[in-house]
Amino acid sequence: MGPPSSLVFCLEEKTCSRFKNSSQKGLLEEKLITFGDKAYPNFGHVVLLAGGAGSGKGFVLENLMGIEGRVLDVDELKSLSMRTEKVRQRVKDKTGHDIAGLDMSRPENVSLLHQLVGDEFQLPDKRQRALYASVLAAKPERKPNIIFDVTLKDLRKLNNLTESTRGIGYDPKNIHIVWVINDIQVAMDQNVKRDRVVPEDILIDTHEGASRTMNKLVSGAVDVTKYMDGQITFVFNKAHVDTQLVKSEHGGQYIKDAFYVNVKEQGKPPIGVDQMNREVIKRIQAYTPRIDYSWEG
Repeated sequence: MGPPSSLVFCLEEKTCSRFKNSSQKGLLEEKLITFGDKAYPNFGHVVLLAGGAGSGKGFVLENLMGIEGRVLDVDELKSLSMRTEKVRQRVKDKTGHDIAGLDMSRPENVSLLHQLVGDEFQLPDKRQRALYASVLAAKPERKPNIIFDVTLKDLRKLNNLTESTRGIGYDPKNIHIVWVINDIQVAMDQNVKRDRVVPEDILIDTHEGASRTMNKLVSGAVDVTKYMDGQITFVFNKAHVDTQLVKSEHGGQYIKDAFYVNVKEQGKPPIGVDQMNREVIKRIQAYTPRIDYSWEG
């Protein structure tokens, strides 16, 4: 095997708890999953939170990801992508300016754009209007962070997502993937306890598909830059093995342990399956369904 990839183990309460005020955030920067080499970047990032049903993506989002953003669904993204040109044309008809060149420091322009966005997307909620307007009008480095909870069970879905996010102006180097990997048997056991039970064959299919997609991206089977050029992070999420959520003596809970690895850095190629740490390969093989390819590369 080649040199080990950068494994991160969180072992202390002070570095793995998730805090909100600025003085405490400094404690997190070396241990949280960060984006653009920065904990809690304010603008411009898209995170595809990938993984099979029951893998615990919500847990990872809440406890390990050093980013805050609006969680959108795929239908919202599709609508934004499809209607961007209509909004742009309406802005030009009203102001004579392209939406990208509209001076958003002027209150009348902000008000106009919110009105046009609300009408086009039929949005009565002012906060949602403001979000959509900032997605469409802001420069790439000032667009709001957005997060998508997806399975990524095939490359077609990945292509549709990343094509749409690039289409509304996000920089490919700021489009990231976090793959949450849980033991398939644990996911199946958790599934039967949920209010909405996913049929077992569909659940297995989502785990197989996510594993297959990620294998293609890091093995070199496809050109990853066709889709995105941010970072790719694998997060192992088997409770009491990879992650430990414990009660704090000060109240609340915190993450005591975590196990994740960046297999692609922003703007760089993936490290490749043959260069991955052996422990990473062993856990992927142990957790994911056995299918017709090998994580040995």
